Amino acid sequence: GLVRVGHTLYVVQNRLNLVSVWRLDRSLRSATLLGSITDPRFDVPATAARWRDRLYLVNARFTSPQEPDT
Repeated sequence: GLVRVGHTLYVVQNRLNLVSVWRLDRSLRSATLLGSITDPRFDVPATAARWRDRLYLVNARFTSPQEPDT
């Protein structure tokens, strides 16, 4: 998943369980890595969405056991 907010690009890297944060140049043709966001609650994030000042991730939960309550 990709989310762009102005000149900031959030890139969901699902198998790495992180979101990399990039600063886009004025032409939007190149970017500089600002850092990454990770959390132990990430379980293969699949995509992201922005609402107000928050970034929400969808966990695919590929590593969770497949049981009726999961």
